[in-house]
Amino acid sequence: MDSALKSKIDNMVQVWKSYWGENLEAVYLYGSTARDEHAGKSSDINLMLQVKSGELYDRWPEASTIAGRWFKKGFAIPLVMSKGYITSTVDVFPIEFLDMKLFHETLHGSDLLSELNFENEHLRIQVEREVKGKWVQLRQAALERGGNTTDMRNLLAMSVPTWVAVSQALLVINGKEVPRAKREVLKQGAGLAGVNADTFLKLEEMRRERKAMNRNAAWELLLETLKHVDMLAKYADQLGG
Repeated sequence: MDSALKSKIDNMVQVWKSYWGENLEAVYLYGSTARDEHAGKSSDINLMLQVKSGELYDRWPEASTIAGRWFKKGFAIPLVMSKGYITSTVDVFPIEFLDMKLFHETLHGSDLLSELNFENEHLRIQVEREVKGKWVQLRQAALERGGNTTDMRNLLAMSVPTWVAVSQALLVINGKEVPRAKREVLKQGAGLAGVNADTFLKLEEMRRERKAMNRNAAWELLLETLKHVDMLAKYADQLGG
């Protein structure tokens, strides 16, 4: 992380520490920046704020103003959660919390994320739900937006974080170490499922480099993605026995 980006993040942390005061237990950096894959203006900076109580609703109006102001400076709207909410929700959103555990930096307070544990069955169920849900979404989009190349391209690009998260979960379920680089995660996850990784690597490259596509190329990639997502779904289903 370069010094300018680090200084920017440090300033944001200080703002939240000043605002929440003793109610702020920890601040975590997660997402692409924590993976050392921050890509300038095309990457948001993701923070999670761990507060003593998730019900400090009288503080939310001003917090909203702060979040909106810093959103314009490249920060995603932060997650604000209590320790109790995090520990009681790991079984509901295991994929998201797994990503945070694997790749985060604790900027303030104690490191709760490193202590989180995950049940393989919870991961498997969400993998299957995410894959099948995205499969339906892409099929619907093919009918609804097939004539709009930009819409199809954007939808495919937006699916990439799902494939990375799913691949990470598959690696953990199979007792494998998760690489830091997203492309390597996609390669290894696809390999476990017996799926050709080239399609998912194309999607990642298109998202990262913001590549334009013509209508024929967009259709080809969409149909190719649907075929491989179907294979992923069958693999996730059979993991359940």
